[in-house]
Amino acid sequence: MSKKNDSTWKTETTRAERKERLAKQKDSSGQKKQIKGYSVAGRIAGIIAAIVIIAALAFWLLTSTGLMQRFTTAAVIGDQKLSVADVNTVFGMQAVNPNMWNMGNVFTEQGQQMLDTELSFVDEEAENYRQLIRKSAIGEWHNSLSLYEEGKRNGFELSDEDQKTLENSLADLRLQIEESAESYNVSVPTLLKVTYGPGSRFEELENFYAISFYAALYMDDYKQSVEISESEMQELYEENENLYDMVDYKAVEFVAEYPQGTDETSQQQIENHTRIQAEKMQTDLESGKDFIESAIDNMENATIKESLTNEPHLFEHSFRTYNGISDFELRNWLFAEERETGDITILESTSGATSTPEVDEEEDGTEDSAAQTFKSFVVVQFEDRARQDVLPYTTRHILIRAEDGIDTPDAKLKTEAEAVLAEYNAGEKTEEAFGELAKEHSKDGNAQDGGIYEDISIGSFDEQYETWAMDPQRKEGDVGLVKSQFGYHVIYYVGAEGEEAWKTGTGARILDQHIEEWRGELINDIPVSVKKFGHGMVGKFGFLKILFG
Repeated sequence: MSKKNDSTWKTETTRAERKERLAKQKDSSGQKKQIKGYSVAGRIAGIIAAIVIIAALAFWLLTSTGLMQRFTTAAVIGDQKLSVADVNTVFGMQAVNPNMWNMGNVFTEQGQQMLDTELSFVDEEAENYRQLIRKSAIGEWHNSLSLYEEGKRNGFELSDEDQKTLENSLADLRLQIEESAESYNVSVPTLLKVTYGPGSRFEELENFYAISFYAALYMDDYKQSVEISESEMQELYEENENLYDMVDYKAVEFVAEYPQGTDETSQQQIENHTRIQAEKMQTDLESGKDFIESAIDNMENATIKESLTNEPHLFEHSFRTYNGISDFELRNWLFAEERETGDITILESTSGATSTPEVDEEEDGTEDSAAQTFKSFVVVQFEDRARQDVLPYTTRHILIRAEDGIDTPDAKLKTEAEAVLAEYNAGEKTEEAFGELAKEHSKDGNAQDGGIYEDISIGSFDEQYETWAMDPQRKEGDVGLVKSQFGYHVIYYVGAEGEEAWKTGTGARILDQHIEEWRGELINDIPVSVKKFGHGMVGKFGFLKILFG
């Protein structure tokens, strides 16, 4: 085929294809069809979808970086706006605190699941732990800010020393967080984020610490300014004498014991026999017989009888306070309004911890030799009751006790304690010399401080230690040897000074009541309002949780 014919054929083919395309573009009437395109509604929907996607991406970016948490207000307390990051900071502090919620780092996936857990108790304002801790965190801010603003209104300023303490504390906080981050092999921002939430920085932490530090010091300063009269203390004492009195009494326990496997009839016989022993002693006492002498005569338990003979002071109880006696029945009997010197009773009990000293009992490991306490009968003789007119005292001591995990005979410990006492008596016999011996021999935690305990209040120490130290005849420089549940104590009496215990107790309670009322007024005077959106973000981590959770 020639080139001309070939070219003509291609031209005709192209012309035919064009006619076919044009024909398809015409409708049934022969008119040209309109070109299809997007409707107005479709275009608007597309624009909206694009905006939503962009907004979601922006929201994700803001929440994941913490910018939204820093600039979104969660609550307003007085004149102070609190961002979500501010509240999250305290939220995280409380959540990780073992003395509060002890939930660890809650701004993690696992932590968020724990926060979603429903409460096992009823709270009118919270259904789960997130809501509960959120309420608590805002409450802590409220407490601190109420004091902070009151302090500022009254011109309270931190001293140079206090300011230095704050600065050092903040520096220590930074160092602690940095070291923790290093130990966990994470960055500081990451650790802050999982502990205190997105948006939390050192700035938020330091701000809260500074406010709460100031608030605490202002509270202490205010307490110092409160004056409490002796008439107020006397009035409170008369309303609650049991709390501010102390009693002296003697007590010994007769314990009904029987070997394992003893039949019920025999058990009852043993119990009845033990009761008769106690009743016989009661009769002796009512006839005027000495307590210890009568106890020795009627006691069949060889171990207790030996203690009565060799250590009678263990059955004589002095300076015992109402809260210092754990046995409910014994305490109520001793502090009954009608109680008089010489009163005697028998109290049935399953435990004699308040009346009989602990004794060491050897066990041979056989079932037949094991004794089981069934019931005990405590014979009690009331001696005296008085107001707590005692002063706080100061002592040094040297504790001699067995090493942990080592069974050391009591006699060996006593011999060691007596040797230390003899060493003191052979030396200069001064407080300083005693302190040096404490550093050398004492097994107590304060050994390197010379064994000193200062301003000890009634009811704070072991009963035997306290009875020795609070003896009305005790003089400065007295030294003695006392056995307690902890071991043997060589004690040096430094002296007693300060306010009588009943005044300290009533004064503290009156002050607490005053401070509670004052704090309530401050809190009520500073309103709290929450911002719904920001408030809902508190305690949440993750884009979806914040948006939908």
